[in-house]
Amino acid sequence: MLCEVFLAVFTVYSLWKLFLNEKEHPLDRVPGPPPKPLFGNALDLMFASPRELFIILRQYAKDYGDKFVLRIFSKRIIQINGPKEIEIVLSHSRNITKSKHYVFLRPWLGTGLLVTTGSKWHTRRKILTPTFHFNILKNFATVMEEKSRHMVELLKAKYNDTEVDLMPFISDFTLYIICETAMGTQLDFDKSEAAVTYKNAVLDMGGYVLNRTTKVWLQNEFIFKKLNIGRQFATCLNKIHSFVDNVIMERKKNSNQSNKNDVTKALDEEVIGGKRRLALLDLLLEAESKGEINLEGIREEVNTFMFAGLDTTATAMTFGLMLLADHEDVQERIYEECQEIFGDSDRTPSMTDLAQMKYLEAVIKETLRLYPSAPFIARRITEDFMMGDVLVPKGTEVGIHIYDLHHRADLYPDPEVFKPERFLNGELRHPYAFVPFSAGPRNCLGQRFAMQEMKCILSEICRNFALVPRQKGYRPALIVDMVLRPIEPIYVKFVRRQK
Repeated sequence: MLCEVFLAVFTVYSLWKLFLNEKEHPLDRVPGPPPKPLFGNALDLMFASPRELFIILRQYAKDYGDKFVLRIFSKRIIQINGPKEIEIVLSHSRNITKSKHYVFLRPWLGTGLLVTTGSKWHTRRKILTPTFHFNILKNFATVMEEKSRHMVELLKAKYNDTEVDLMPFISDFTLYIICETAMGTQLDFDKSEAAVTYKNAVLDMGGYVLNRTTKVWLQNEFIFKKLNIGRQFATCLNKIHSFVDNVIMERKKNSNQSNKNDVTKALDEEVIGGKRRLALLDLLLEAESKGEINLEGIREEVNTFMFAGLDTTATAMTFGLMLLADHEDVQERIYEECQEIFGDSDRTPSMTDLAQMKYLEAVIKETLRLYPSAPFIARRITEDFMMGDVLVPKGTEVGIHIYDLHHRADLYPDPEVFKPERFLNGELRHPYAFVPFSAGPRNCLGQRFAMQEMKCILSEICRNFALVPRQKGYRPALIVDMVLRPIEPIYVKFVRRQK
């Protein structure tokens, strides 16, 4: 009896604290959808499908403008899509903490660069910045070029003049590229059970993380672990960590002084010597030898590199190939640009060649404007700041809607139309009007890597194929996921060019 009375009193007190003891909140001055009693806007979002959620958030941006507030129970979450507001948040030198939902990545990524904050983030950023030094990227380019050629050979052998479901096809090759550049492991040639298991586990992991992000009842750690989805997640996680740990230990065992010298040589010289290719793992092992990182930290950053560079690039290229297939004039202009650079030669592109692909770069940027791989990012505020005349207090979460920013008619006239010329004519825009790789202190460290990879693959495809859409003018319905995704497969036909 006493226990029941205590429970009743505790419940009443909790409800009073949550809903009836609220003080005036500075964010209540910001417009937003009307909150329902007790629940706020939670019921509108909690049971929405990924497609419905995408539509709801787009409508809120249209209805309430540059910034609006959602109330989840008594919690206020400010949502922004205006360039001025986004600049204030992303350029802040101290409010660099990711929102609480990133915690669901921690079992996989630990507290690697993507998830961590504070002094650890600054330390890891300093260690990893040399990974994207120009001469290291030259080394990575060799891998990208080989995989691009392998992709074209496969298309010619099996899919010439045939429709291809783009996303799974492209994902395989982005996985091969990221695996070899991150760990030095050629996953496409390794047909062992461990390699196949790892590949499938990586491709499955995003779905588990998304479920925890969007389904409130899965966010409690105890409940999640007891459910079937939690057990499946744990099995998947074990497969990923086992494979990565084995690769790290094997690479570490084979590492010697000459290998360490290769890292220094690659950073200091224009030409990378030696037959042994460098991977992110080599730079991390060198950092370990200096006492800058431990083995757990190496695992965190290798897994982070795999996560950040897989689906983001694959979805961007899927949407890019879809748009090219629908715009014959654009793919022909890319082909002509390649002809000017390569002539009739079938040589692989150098870094200088890639830098000359200005039109292709504009095509990629316009693709990322229309279909930003990360359509939504978020911060948890650790220090009060002003957003115009509105105080955003410590503890607030801020949602940054990159998709809505990129589709603003005041920044991009005819925002739904594919126009690569937007990025060729030197048109002046707000510096935070285009942020597919985020911006400010926590901008994406791998953005040059991603642009290089997309240029390698798309130029190789356009040099060898004309692309034909299944349906002219087709645009897929989109859904909220870890990355922006189409709700159904995208098919493109690859027709071999006659030279």
